[in-house]
Order: sequence, then C-alpha cells, then structure tokens
Amino acid sequence: TLAWYDNEENTNKLFQDTLERLKSHLKKIDFRGDFAINCIVNETGAYVLEATCRFGSPIVHLQSEIQESPWGEFLLAVAQGKTYDLKWKKGYGIVVCVTVPPFPFTKTLKESVFYGINIYFKNLIEADLKHIHFEEVSLRVNTEDGFGKARYYISDNRGYVLYTTAVAETVKEAQEKVYSLTEKVVIPKMMYRNDIGSRFIKEQESLLKKWGYLH
Repeated sequence: TLAWYDNEENTNKLFQDTLERLKSHLKKIDFRGDFAINCIVNETGAYVLEATCRFGSPIVHLQSEIQESPWGEFLLAVAQGKTYDLKWKKGYGIVVCVTVPPFPFTKTLKESVFYGINIYFKNLIEADLKHIHFEEVSLRVNTEDGFGKARYYISDNRGYVLYTTAVAETVKEAQEKVYSLTEKVVIPKMMYRNDIGSRFIKEQESLLKKWGYLH
C-alpha cells in the first residue's frame, strides 16, 4: 500500500466526493473511529466499492509509521469527541506485506509447513525494528543450542508474517527505504510485491493530477 496524510478537507476532491457526503450522517449517529472508503476513480469521478468502519490491514501498520502522536492520546480524544492536534510525518508512506505459503490460498489450505519456522535478519540494527510490524509471530528462547538466544518464529498457519514500512519525501525514496529493509528479512519461501508505488510514479500520479485528485 502507498499512502499519505492530508488535512486540506475543503480542497481535497477525493474527500469531497466520498467521506464528505457521509459527514452529516456520521455526526448524527455519533460515529467515532476509523472510517475508510475503498473506491475507483477516473476522469468522471469516484466510484465507491466498500466502506470499512474499522482499522484495516495493512494500512494500520503504515498509519503507525506515519503518525507521530501517541496512539493512546489520539484514540482517547476520538472516543471523548475532543479536538486533537494530530502530528504526522509529511511525505509518502509505503507498507509491504511479507507472506509465506499457504498465502494466498489461506481459505483452502488449512495446514502450513511454515508453522514454527524461525525468522532471521541480516545486517539488522535495533532502529529497524520500529519499522517492522509482526502479525502471526511469537518469540521464543532456544535452549537446545546452548546459547539461549531469543528468536522470532511464525506462530500461525495463515501465511501472513510481517509488514515493513517507510516514509520519505518522494515515492521513489520511500520505495528504496522500505525495500532495503525488507531485504534484511530472511524466511524460506517468503513472498512480497516489489513494485508498490511504481505505477503511481509511472502513470497514476499524473492522471490523478489531471483529474483533480492531486494538487
């Protein structure tokens, strides 16, 4: 996923064409929380496909990367209906989902030979861990090798393992940061997309500007 934050609601065409139309209703029912609109846009407008009235994945991991304000303070203010000055990183963010089999056939294959497999890292520094978000992963200490070293391991059968995130001034820079980090993860048969943001750079950004969705 490629995403960024924007607080210019009055001039944001995508907001005006989607969430703005629900604003009065959401205020009427006193909705408080994360509300996402999934849609397709083209030269004639925005076409809504789905409303997600909760935190979604993998965007929530990228939100954790983009947001600088503490989640506890922010969500408390949302729950209490108070105005909150949310701080966030300016720029473009990318989140990469790292998986293993049986993904993407998680509904048909119930068992995974990857359950219990260790996750290794190469040239990882402690600061990198702030940009790695584990999903179906646990931590154990191996006493059999005599070293007693703690290891992360896959602790579920669905195939989702972790997410890597990065924010930078440009999409290209965000790509370089997030894929440099992802390459430090070592898991047998691991899979991830290596083109996130590329279509945006090549064609989608210019089209969105042409259609008025980007300034």
